Order: sequence, then structure tokens, then C-alpha cells
Amino acid sequence: MFRNFVKLVILLVLTANFTTKLHAEEEESFDEQSPIEAPPPKHPIRKAPKQRRYYVAQDPEERRTDAGIFYVGFAVGGNFYMEPVVSKNVTTSVTTLTGDYYKDFGFQGGVYFDYDYSKLTENVPLGIRGMVGYKYVLNSTHVFAFDGVVRRMFNVSDKVTFGLGMGGSAALWYRSDTAANANSETVFLPSFITTFGFEFNPFMVDFKWLINRFQVDNTITGFELYFGVRL
Repeated sequence: MFRNFVKLVILLVLTANFTTKLHAEEEESFDEQSPIEAPPPKHPIRKAPKQRRYYVAQDPEERRTDAGIFYVGFAVGGNFYMEPVVSKNVTTSVTTLTGDYYKDFGFQGGVYFDYDYSKLTENVPLGIRGMVGYKYVLNSTHVFAFDGVVRRMFNVSDKVTFGLGMGGSAALWYRSDTAANANSETVFLPSFITTFGFEFNPFMVDFKWLINRFQVDNTITGFELYFGVRL
């Protein structure tokens, strides 16, 4: 009986050993065929960055140049005006020219505004000039005027330009008691202007010839010379 018990113990040990090896082989085969991947680590959800808008600078060659190059300047100078002497018949109210002229020197000053197109890359040979100023003419005549002219520009050199133009003037004349006018009066007097001048930056010289129609048979002619500086 003892011998049978020993056989039984040996059989159980062999069976346990075989079962353990078989189980180990099954686990190894399962690990090779079906590996279990670890779950990916969790990361916080990040919001997508906001898209920035970038504005491309406009090509300088494509920019609008119709505004011209703007200048402001101050100018002062002298003038010389002539007005024909008119004889008026008190009875018939008929006026006649005597052939004589009232002549007088005066002075003026003002602010210039220039739009220069000749300095652009397109080289448009034009310029626009305006002036707002005060004039003292014909002995006790005060003039507040706005002049505007269009000029044809010529490039004399890299630093000097010459302008030749024409335009008009709108002016308010206040005339005190003079030999030419028996009573003081305020009138609106337009005029035609021809002009020429030089610019050698920052300085400028401008000469004007004005023709004014004041009354019937009474045409006033004026010559004005300005010396100025651009800012």
C-alpha cells in the first residue's frame, strides 16, 4: 500500500509540473501574438491659436499720386497799380477817359499753397498754386484776395524749377476817399492773372500781372512781385 501511495504522489507531482509548463507556454504565446498596448496618456485639450491677419503694404509704384506734392509758403513783396482817370459829366452821367492814370506803389503779403506734380515719378509738368493775402494798392485801397493759377513747370536743374501760368483772382476791395474815388466803398472785384516764377527750394520768387475790370471804362492793371520761403 505504501508503494501505491508513493506512485500516486509521483504522478501528482508530474501532472502539476506539466500543467505549470503548459500554462507558461500559453501565456508566452499570448504575449507574442496579442500584446496589450498601454492606453495613450491623456493631454489637456488646447484651443487652436487665432489666425492673425497680415496686411501687405501697397507697392509705392501703385499708390495714388493725383494729389501732387503739397507745399506751404509765406511771401511778401511790392506792387505797382495803374488806374485810368475818368471824367464824369454830372448832367448826363456820361464818363469819358482823360488819358491820364493814377499810379501808385504798394505792398502785399500772403500764404501760398502749392500742389506740385512735376516732382512725381510720372513727371507731370504741371502745378497748381493758390494764395490768400492782403494788398495795399492805389493809395488807401485795401484788398483781401484769393488767387488761383495753373502753372506749366520746367525743370531748370535738380534744385531749380520755373513755372509759367495763368488763372484768376477773387478779391474784396475797400476804397477810401481818394482823388480817383469821391466816396469810400467796398466792392467785389475779380481779375485775370498771368504769372511766372522760380522755385529754388526753400525759396521762391513770383511775378504777377493782373487785369481788373472795376467799372465801365475803368480798367485797373497791377504788377506784383513776391519773395517767399516754403516750409
